[in-house]
Amino acid sequence: MFGTGHPRPLHRKEVAMHVVRQQEQRLDSHTLTVDLPDIPPVAPPPDVQAIRFDVVYTLAEYLGFLGDHLAFQLSRAPRGVRVRRTVVPLACALAAAAAAWIAGPGALRTGFSACAAVALACCPAAAGAWVAVVGTPVFFIKKRRMPHCAFLIDAHGVERWTRAGTLARSWVDIQDVRRYRRGYLMLYDRGAVAIPFRCMDREQEAVFRRLAARAGKA
Repeated sequence: MFGTGHPRPLHRKEVAMHVVRQQEQRLDSHTLTVDLPDIPPVAPPPDVQAIRFDVVYTLAEYLGFLGDHLAFQLSRAPRGVRVRRTVVPLACALAAAAAAWIAGPGALRTGFSACAAVALACCPAAAGAWVAVVGTPVFFIKKRRMPHCAFLIDAHGVERWTRAGTLARSWVDIQDVRRYRRGYLMLYDRGAVAIPFRCMDREQEAVFRRLAARAGKA
């Protein structure tokens, strides 16, 4: 009639679950939660490979760049072509001068003398005189349109701001960078940009040369 009063023995599965719950409680009581502070966004580093400078060209610089570039182009011609460019005009000039002396005073002598002068002007030695004659008026025309130039040169290329507008050329567009007596000449299709030495300090010039070398233009 009456029960024994002893509790029902636990099943093995119940014992295992009880042990697991006790272990989880102990782990939860020792868990450490750390809230990280908000990290402000970091601005990207400045482009150290960019240089800015202003240029106000002078007539002497402009003629110097023209003369050096013309001399470079003439020197690249084959030796036979260079010889013909000198010998043929000289021979024509001597022949015209002899004809003028034989012709005697008059219009015929004047004509032969003019031919001799033109032939001498075609000699490579007269290139400097032609640069001064042709380059001077061109310089003042350009000077009136673009009295002041502002440059930005970086890893992407070169940008030039003037009163006439903006010129932008990437390093892919630039065909060559040549070092002349008065500065660097950046050549591109149908034009060039001259950069005098005096407009850059040593650090800027070093950056410019590094950029040109990296682009394979130096």
